[in-house]
Amino acid sequence: MVWGAAGAALIGAGAIAAQSVFSQREEDGARPMVQLPPQAPMARASGSATAAAPAASASLSTTVGGYTYDWTALEAAIEADTEVANGFFIVGNANDPEYLFTHEKGSFGIDRVTPLASASKWMAGALAMRMVQSGIVTLEDPMAPALAFWTTSGTKKNVKLKHTLSMTSGFNASPLVGGCQLLPTWTLYNCAKSIHDLRYDSLRPGNAPGAQYSYGPHGIQIAAAYLEAKDTSIQPGTSPARQRNFHELFSQHVTTPLGMTSTVWYDPGGSAPTNPWIAGGAYSTPRDYAKLLRALLSGTFVTDMTAFTQQRTAGLPRLFVPSGATNWEYALGSFVECDTPAACATSKINSSPGAYGWTGWIDRQTGYYGLIATEISTGGDRKGVELEQVMQDLIEVAIANRTPAP
Repeated sequence: MVWGAAGAALIGAGAIAAQSVFSQREEDGARPMVQLPPQAPMARASGSATAAAPAASASLSTTVGGYTYDWTALEAAIEADTEVANGFFIVGNANDPEYLFTHEKGSFGIDRVTPLASASKWMAGALAMRMVQSGIVTLEDPMAPALAFWTTSGTKKNVKLKHTLSMTSGFNASPLVGGCQLLPTWTLYNCAKSIHDLRYDSLRPGNAPGAQYSYGPHGIQIAAAYLEAKDTSIQPGTSPARQRNFHELFSQHVTTPLGMTSTVWYDPGGSAPTNPWIAGGAYSTPRDYAKLLRALLSGTFVTDMTAFTQQRTAGLPRLFVPSGATNWEYALGSFVECDTPAACATSKINSSPGAYGWTGWIDRQTGYYGLIATEISTGGDRKGVELEQVMQDLIEVAIANRTPAP
C-alpha cells in the first residue's frame, strides 16, 4: 500500500495501487458504503454478540419540552440486536436542548472518538453550504478558474460544485479509480488535479456532469480542493498571505459555530494531513455529531435546506450505488431515503451511513434527528442501515403517542 507516499510525481500507478485493496469486493459485486482505507482501524469494541441481551421489561419514559415519551420498545429493539454489541444511540429534536432519548449499549460512551467513514460526507456538504451562505461560493460555480488546471474543453469543463457534491460529476467511474485521496501527504489541489487529469472521458462515454449517478470519493475530493481555492478569509497580517486550508475552513464554518470540539478530518492521534480524505476520513463523537444533526434539523444553520437536501440523481443511470441504498437518491453529501425512487421526490428523511455502522439522519416531517454511533469492523455499512430502519418506525410511534406532561 502507498498510504504514506508523497509527491505529485506519484500520480498514476502509485495512486491506483492504493486502491487495489478494494478489487476483491468489486469483483464479488459488493458495493460498500465507503471505500475503506488500506488498513481499516481495529474496532475498539466487538461488533457482534453471540446472544441477544434481555429485552427491557420496565417502562422507559422521558419528559422533555412538556411531553412524555415512552421509549420502551426502542430500547428493547436496540438491546435485542446481536450484531451491534457496543454503541451510543441518540434521538433529539430542534427545539429542546435536552435529548429525547439516549442509550449506551455495551461500552461506548457519548464522548468516544470514532472513525466516521462515509458519515464524513454530510459534513463536507454542510461546509460547502455554509460557504454558499457566506457568499464565498455558489452551487453553480464551475471548477475553473479557481482550479487553474481545469480544462476549458469537452464535457469536463461543465463540472460545477453541485455535481461534485451530488455524485453526478462523472468522476466516480469506479471505486478502483483515482486513489490519491488515500495519500495524506499530497495536497488537496494536487489530488484534485490527479483525478482531473487521469480519470474521466477515457473511461466511459456519456459521463457528462449531471448525466450519471455514481457513488464514490472522487467528486467530493475535488469539491474540497475547490473550497480551499475559493476561500477569501485570509487572516490579516499573515505572511505569506494564504487562503485557509480545509481544516481551518471546516473549523471556521462548522465546528466552531456548533461547539463541536472533538471532530476533525483525521485520526486525532496523528497530525492534520494536507490531503485529508474528505469522503471517509473524519472522526467525531456521538455528542459532537448530534450537535450537527440538531443544527441541520433546525433549518437555521443551513438556511437553504431545500437545496441541501433535495434529490439530485432522480432518473439518472446508476453506475455505482451502495447495496443498502438501492432505492435511495442522493442530495449534497447525504442520501434521500425512500422505499422507491419515485417516493424520494417528497421524502423528508436524509442520512449519511458509514462503513463501520455510524449512521445519522434527520426526519424533517416527523421533526427529529437520530444517531447510531458505533464501530463495527465488518458489515457495519449494512448493519447501520438495517438498524436505522427499525429504529425509525419505533421513533415515529413514540413521537405520535407522546402525552402532555402532568
